[in-house]
Order: sequence, then structure tokens, then C-alpha cells
Amino acid sequence: MNRRLRLLPLLALLALPLPHAANAQDAEPQKAPARNEQAQSAPKPTERAGGGFDAQRSETRHQLPLPAGPLAYTAVTEFLPLRDGPREEVAARVFTVTYTLDGAPRGQRPVAFVFNGGPGASSAYLHLGALGPKVVGFNDDGSLTRPPAPLLDNPDSWLAFTDLVFIDPVGTGYSRGIRRDGGKEEGARRDEDPGKRFWSVDADSRAMAEIVRLWLTRNGRWESPKFLVGESYGGFRIAKMANRLIDDTGIAVNGLIMVSPVVDFATIRGGGGLLVPALRLPAYAASAAANGLVPGTPEQAAEAAERYAFNGYLTGLAGLDYRRPGAAQGFFAEVARTIGLPEELVTRFRGEIPTDVFARELLRGRGRVASVYDGTFTAADPDPSAARLPFDPFLKGTVPTYTTAFAAYAHEWLGVRTEVPFDLLSDRVNRGWEWPRSGQPSAVDDLQAALTLQPALRVLIAHGRTDLITPYMASRWVASRLELPDGQADRVAVTVYEGGHMMYTRAPERAKLAADARALIEAALR
Repeated sequence: MNRRLRLLPLLALLALPLPHAANAQDAEPQKAPARNEQAQSAPKPTERAGGGFDAQRSETRHQLPLPAGPLAYTAVTEFLPLRDGPREEVAARVFTVTYTLDGAPRGQRPVAFVFNGGPGASSAYLHLGALGPKVVGFNDDGSLTRPPAPLLDNPDSWLAFTDLVFIDPVGTGYSRGIRRDGGKEEGARRDEDPGKRFWSVDADSRAMAEIVRLWLTRNGRWESPKFLVGESYGGFRIAKMANRLIDDTGIAVNGLIMVSPVVDFATIRGGGGLLVPALRLPAYAASAAANGLVPGTPEQAAEAAERYAFNGYLTGLAGLDYRRPGAAQGFFAEVARTIGLPEELVTRFRGEIPTDVFARELLRGRGRVASVYDGTFTAADPDPSAARLPFDPFLKGTVPTYTTAFAAYAHEWLGVRTEVPFDLLSDRVNRGWEWPRSGQPSAVDDLQAALTLQPALRVLIAHGRTDLITPYMASRWVASRLELPDGQADRVAVTVYEGGHMMYTRAPERAKLAADARALIEAALR
């Protein structure tokens, strides 16, 4: 798989047409099919605010059965206008799905804004994977089930303790850029995606902060406690947003919940020096243990590797003399025993094993490969002669799983009526993303600023133990270097669960994640 795509919980390959222009037929409200627990209300008349902008708004009512009693809630899907440029023209249509608990005091009820990563992922992973009232069913071990995957009531929905707003950044899901002036504006190219102006670190965080402000304004929720939730690159995004919301809109959030995030890219890829392989080591060891290649449980193997990573391993790497590799054979043998790889391979890579090589080689003797998103997920080797895999088996398998589930759910349960293809993972966005030209992207300063400016802000960073792409030790290292006043270290917590990047595909871990999120929100509101 293209190395740039290794940062996604993501991967889609189609360039999609723009949404059709609003017309008389679009303005007619359409009733969603009656497949909900309760009869649905017909969508409200199509909004045409802002010079003809078509929100395509749909409102439906539902109940979520829970052991403690049913939750009655309202779901609203709509496009929000994202304005840009000196004339403040609508530059994009941003698709959102909002769930609000019926009967709850609006000003007191928390609201969480939810994003996935990529860059290039829609919010469907967290939406139908962990937080929403419905979840996609996986096998008991978190692996992919046969298609089409079932859609189930979610007993661990975060709707029990916060309202939810799922947001698809421009170019993902149903969100699309809008070409202005027929593409004649200065600097525009006919073949350039009109959403590209939002495909950079700063433009993305600014745009998503504006969507949060717009949602709060339109829904009269300025007094509600506010939380940001982001997975993978989405964790990086919300750290940036927390600081930008203060600077651009005067909005302070109460908490951040980061799921499998990257906070500082220097901790997971080139630029971090010897620190990067040391931070990967425990996830490697846990994955090897899960596959029976090193002794103990994944947790035990990871803990042993944590102790070794910053002692014998880091000092061993620093002390290597490449002119005399034989002198380090004992060191290479210890590394091989720790992560379950052949000693010859560890020697060849001088003790620093790239993530894709680890996933490719861990189970080569069994004719299988591991996923970089979860070292416990394995698949048959599609090409044993290849040095590297052309795709990640778990990630690519999730694409039809979530795409089919969300498209059906949006149409049948939420009343969404559009012929625009749903882009779960946009390769076009990912390839077109503009990264900073110097240095590795980092949100550490933004996170530090938010913690400093908001003394009550709390942060939860959640990781899967066998996630190889954003290893949990990277976040532990970042968290240990955040400056917090004495007695406030608990404001930033790093939790580790069984599983990988999407640990919530395992029902017990999804329940633990929900419990930890509830605890953070309740603590932030005391």
C-alpha cells in the first residue's frame, strides 16, 4: 500500500462528482422509510438560507433500547454551508449527523463533535463503530464478518451521556467543495477539486472550527458543555481545533477524547531519530505475543518491552558500530526474542524494523501477514514473493463494510436522499493534502496552549495495544512532556485497550472506551 496511506483508518480510490445543484424537486420534503423503533417524523422543509443553499435537512425520531430503559432521541442530517474567501461565498457543503436526547435540558446537556482521521476519512468509523446508536457487527475477536455486516443497536452508545454531532470534512462522506464562478476565479484550475482549498493542516482546522461555531449558533447550544472527539488524524485535528476555537471564535471546550491519535508525527515516522523504533517496540511485542511468537499475554509482552525500550534497546541502538555488526549480535538476538522476528532479519535492519516490514514478516513462515492497524488481525499472504504488501488486509476490508452499512443506514433510517456517492475514505483528499514544507507536523504546542488557557480542560487519549500505525507509547511519551501544574497530572490520561487502531470492533473494548469517555465528561463537568 502507498506509504502515504499508512496514516489513514482509510482508503478510497474514486474521484466523485459534485453534488447536483438545488432545484424544485430538491425542495420537496421526503419522508424516510418507517424502519425505526418509533414512527419517524417527516423531514422539515428544505432550508434555503444563504442565497439558495440547500441544506437537504431531514429529521427523524427513534428509540434506543437499553437495559436501564429506552432512550428516545432525534436524529438530524443536514449540510452546513462553509464560506470562504473575501466575498464569503459558500465554498463547500459539509454533511453532519446530529443526535440529541429528547426531553433533556438543552443548555445543560453536553455536546460532542466527532471526527475521523486520514486525512481523508469520513466520520462513519466512529459513528457506526463506537459512538452512535447503531454499530456495525464484527466477529467476537474484532475481525471482519461476512458481507453485508449486520447493523445492531449499540448498548454502549455515547448518546447516553452526551449529544453527538458527526462531521465529515470536505471531500469525505457526502461533503463536497463547490466551484465558485464556474472555476474562473484567479488561480483556479478546471481539473482541480474545489474542496482542495481546505486540504491542509491549517485550512482544515479552521474550517472544522467554523462548522462547530455554525452548529452551535444554529442550534442555540452556546451554553452547552462542549467536547471534541477525534480518531487517528482526527486526534491531531481536534488538538489543533481546541486552540483555534479559542483564537478564532472565543469558544472553549471542556474536553478532548482522542482515539488512536497521532499528536506529534515525529514520534511515529522519520524525524524522531532513535525514539521512533523505541516507541514502536511494545506494540510489536504485544502483536507477537498475540500470535504465539513470544511468551506471555500481549499485555505482559508489551510491559516487558516497555522496560526494555528505553534501557537496553535504546542504548543498544545508540551504541551500534555499523563497521562491526558482529559485535552487536547479542543485542540483535535480544531484540528478535522481544518482538518475535528471526534474528537474521533483525540483524539485516540493524535492530530498527519498519512497521510495514514487521507486519509483512511476522507470520511469513505461516503464509500469512499481519495488519499494521491491528497486529492480531492476520490474512492469507496475497503475494509471498513480494517484499512489501500492496494493501493492508484489515483496513481495505473495512471499506466495503462501513460504506455499505452507512449508505444503507443513512437512506433507510435517517432519511438521507442524495445520489452523491458516499466516500468513506478519500484517496483524492489524502493524496492532495498539503503538509508543512519543513519539519514534522505537531499538535503538541496547540494541546499545551489549550491546557494552559483552559485550567479545567481534560484529555483522554485511547489506544489499542496492538496498533502498529499509531503506537500507544508515542502518546504516553507526548503526555509525559506536557506541562501541567502540580497535582493536575490526571487532566491528561492515556488508556490502553486490547486490539488495534479500531479497538472498538471488539464489543468489550467498545464498552470500556464508552465508560472511560463518560468518566472524562462527568469529571470535566464537576
